[in-house]
Amino acid sequence: MTEGLPLSFNSSARCLAVSDIVRPRRERSSPASSARPARRFILALRMRIVLVNWAMVWDGAVKGGGVNGYCQSLALELVARGHDVVYLCGGVTYVPLRVPAGSTADSRFDAGRCEIRRHPDWLGVRVFEVMNSPVVAPSIHQFADPAGEIDQPELEEKVGAFFRLIEPDVVHFHNLEGFSAGCVRAARVGRSTGGTSKVFYSLHNYHTVCPQVYLMKGHRFPCHDFQGGRACETCIPTEAPELEVQRRMRDVVRTLAIPAVPVPPPPPGPRSPLLHQLRAEVTNLLRQPSAPESPPPPAAPPDLIPPLPGAEIASSHFAASPLPVDGVDQRGQTAHILSDQKTHAKLGPGDPEWQPLPNVARPDPSGIDPSAPYGRRRQAMIDMLNACDGVLAVSEFVRAKFQALGVRGDVIRTYHIGTRLNRVARVHNDVLFDPPPFDRANPRPVRLAFIGFNSYFKGLPMFADTLELLEADVLRRLHLYIYGIGVGADEWRFRRMEPRLGGLTMNPSYAYYDVPWILGGKDIGIVPSIWWDNAPQTVFECFACGVPVLGANAGGIPDFVTDGVNGLLFAANDRYDLARRLREIVEAPWKLFELRANVRPPKDIGDHAAELERLYASGLGAIDALAGRKAAGPDGLPAVRAH
Repeated sequence: MTEGLPLSFNSSARCLAVSDIVRPRRERSSPASSARPARRFILALRMRIVLVNWAMVWDGAVKGGGVNGYCQSLALELVARGHDVVYLCGGVTYVPLRVPAGSTADSRFDAGRCEIRRHPDWLGVRVFEVMNSPVVAPSIHQFADPAGEIDQPELEEKVGAFFRLIEPDVVHFHNLEGFSAGCVRAARVGRSTGGTSKVFYSLHNYHTVCPQVYLMKGHRFPCHDFQGGRACETCIPTEAPELEVQRRMRDVVRTLAIPAVPVPPPPPGPRSPLLHQLRAEVTNLLRQPSAPESPPPPAAPPDLIPPLPGAEIASSHFAASPLPVDGVDQRGQTAHILSDQKTHAKLGPGDPEWQPLPNVARPDPSGIDPSAPYGRRRQAMIDMLNACDGVLAVSEFVRAKFQALGVRGDVIRTYHIGTRLNRVARVHNDVLFDPPPFDRANPRPVRLAFIGFNSYFKGLPMFADTLELLEADVLRRLHLYIYGIGVGADEWRFRRMEPRLGGLTMNPSYAYYDVPWILGGKDIGIVPSIWWDNAPQTVFECFACGVPVLGANAGGIPDFVTDGVNGLLFAANDRYDLARRLREIVEAPWKLFELRANVRPPKDIGDHAAELERLYASGLGAIDALAGRKAAGPDGLPAVRAH
């Protein structure tokens, strides 16, 4: 956008395709033209749109996960569609106010002032960052201070001043980590062209109602009741946000290049031994007789005698007495031997961590306790969401869950996002190919792929548990392909199974553009999430590459995976049900080609951006025009139940 030319924004405007207004002359003159789909060129008002997320836009999914990858794709698409796109992040960078003389990298520093600074534009996106935010991102570092995510007057004043300066038409929050609930209120500002900015919030995760994001108690069990906020107090081990701030400032100090103190050059020396001798004699003649003699040089330090390991054997009693280790014994193979000596309790169906996860959205039975700090935090977040122009749930379960927790039904809508991977797959279609057919008499191993971040919630450890339940005849019919950041933490479990598997390929990392290469020739992808995964990008990635999905029936996964059509579903966190599905697959692997034939590309980021344009201009009515809302559950609350 040209500076000084404010953008106009008419809240009653609609985004129309050119084909809805006028058809090109050649098409109008041809009787057969009506049978051809008209090319869709969007005629939209040029808007100034601010996207808010905690991570840097240029990092994509590498830092910030799927949400940041989506924000990156959306920002680039909105730029390509002619909008003025601004990206605001915060809660990441902390710089000391000053580094006092004599400081070391381990010193304690005072943080600089909270301020918003601008980075160089990134591929057409104007990038701004809140430095030294009082709210630390990601949220795990802020967990111990729930009140800090409600109100931060200094931060909100800075954010409000920023929005008043740039006068956005739309502010779209995709995360609140690094910000406070008050920052959403501060985003609604008046514009010189009239009206106020519209504010939308997309629910990509559960951070607003769960400060550790996942709605999983202790990161292990689904949270069906946060006990008004009291259960959060002992949910996970945490530390004060200030400790993380100090770590980040020390990292900055370590990168500082401290200039060396300039040493003056020595005076020019004599040019010959004769001049050197003459100079010494003149100096001696000029020396005052009363001048004290120079002190003698310090004595050389005594020789250092290194200590011997162990203790001196002073007596027969000492030699015969026990000598315990001071602290934890970490010598050699000690830890491994002690682990083998322990009685290992093998988990099974009766253990809480193995309980199946029902895909049912219900309110917390205890409600919200306003006297509990985490209770006040949740209430403030619900109030903040209800004050938005629209709250966008990325799946039907997410809509139902947030509505059950207090978000008004007239504010929240289910709104599936889009992906850029369709285009990546088209560009790299040379590495996308169908897997070879199965010989029914002697079928090859099924090529099963897991991609994405390896966290407990994404279900890779649960997948390993399941494989350990399977018979050798089933395992030898599976070739596993495991790609993702952090998979090395569980690699040992799969390596121990490798002799029984039909094949094992593991890689601890991959780039976004590697996805077609990874999924080319694969039979099926697995998404074994053990929590109410909002709308996993891995499902979109598989579908963009034409690969069916074996997915957990949890969260947003069943919004996209239809059992027996474009994939298979199993009860979430249920090892035995997943094992049943894997047996079905290896017994009749040719049926995977029937699923593959029904796979369709997910919503493209371009189509999604066009829908957002209509939403920004028309409000929630634009969503209602695209799809109706699902009926309420039997208890009167919107509910999503397992298939």
